[in-house]
Amino acid sequence: MMDFSRHFPIIGMEGQRKLGESTVAVVGAGALGSWEVYFLYKLGIGKIIVIDRDFVDESDLPRTIYTKEDVGKPKVEALKERFDNVVGYFEDLNPSTVNLLDEADLILDGTDNIYTRQVINDYAIKMNKPWIYVGVLSTYGDVMPIIPGKTACFRCLMPKLPSRPMPTCAVAGIMSYVPPFAASLAVSLATKILLGEEVRSELIFFDTKTLEFEKIEMPRKEDCPACVRKELIFLKKQIRIERLCDGSIQITPPERMDIDFDELAKRLKALGIEYIKTSQFIQFEDDYAEILIFQGGRMVVRGVENEKEAKNFFARYLGG
Repeated sequence: MMDFSRHFPIIGMEGQRKLGESTVAVVGAGALGSWEVYFLYKLGIGKIIVIDRDFVDESDLPRTIYTKEDVGKPKVEALKERFDNVVGYFEDLNPSTVNLLDEADLILDGTDNIYTRQVINDYAIKMNKPWIYVGVLSTYGDVMPIIPGKTACFRCLMPKLPSRPMPTCAVAGIMSYVPPFAASLAVSLATKILLGEEVRSELIFFDTKTLEFEKIEMPRKEDCPACVRKELIFLKKQIRIERLCDGSIQITPPERMDIDFDELAKRLKALGIEYIKTSQFIQFEDDYAEILIFQGGRMVVRGVENEKEAKNFFARYLGG
C-alpha cells in the first residue's frame, strides 16, 4: 500500500479516506485517459473504471504511459496489468454500454470525439453525476467541470454535433507533454469535487506554447436542451456508423450483443475463411475487406469505400 502522508497536510487523513472510498470512471485510455488513470492511482482513488475500445499502437508511446511491451494489447488490459485497482472494459461507450458507468462517483473524459462526450453528458445529467470534460490538440487544451444542476453542461458549450469533421491529434498533431498537463488539471478538479469543495462553472484554457492560461466563465444556458429541458437525445439507442482515423469504418449495434466466438469461428471455417480468434475479438478477411468483430457486436471494417459496403458486411455476419 502506498504512503499518502504527504497529502495529509493539504486534505487531511479524512480527505484521503474519502478518496480511497471513491470510484472514478475514465472514458478513453489514450493520451489523455492513460495519464488520468496514472494520476488517479497516485492520488489514492479506491477504484478506477476504464472504458476503451482500442489497442496500444507504437505511435501511442511518446504521449501515453504505455511501453513497448504493451504494443498490440487492448489498452484496458495494459492498464489492468499495471494498476491493481483498475477495472477495465474493452468496449465502445454508447447508449447500450453507458451502464458501465453506474458505479462511478465521478467521470473523467479521456476521449477524442464529440459524440461520446455528448453521451457522457446526457448520462451524467440523467444520473446526477459530476464529470469533467477534457480536450487537447497540438500545444493547447481545455478543461471544464460539469456538475448537473449547478454548472453549465457540455451541451451549453456545444449545442450540436459538428457539421464537418473536427481536427484530431492524428491530423493536427500533439506535443507529448500536453496530455499529462491537461490530465493533472482534470484530476485536481476531480479531487475538489470528490471532497465536496466548490468548483466554478468555467472553461479552463491553456496553451503550452504561448504559456497562456485563461479561465472563461460558462453560465448555464437558460434554454439548454440537455441540462434544462432534459432532452437527453444522445441516450437513444440506434445503430452508429463512424469513420475512424485510419479510414476504417466502425459499426456499433443499438443494443450490446453477446457474440459466441466459437460459433462464429465454426461458420467461418465452413466458408473456408481463415481467422484469428482471441478472447476479445475475431479477425478475418472477406474478399477485399479486413473485418474485426468484438464480443459486444461492434464491427470494424477496413478496405471498404463507403458505409453501405460496411453495413453489408455487418448484415452478412451479424444480421441487421
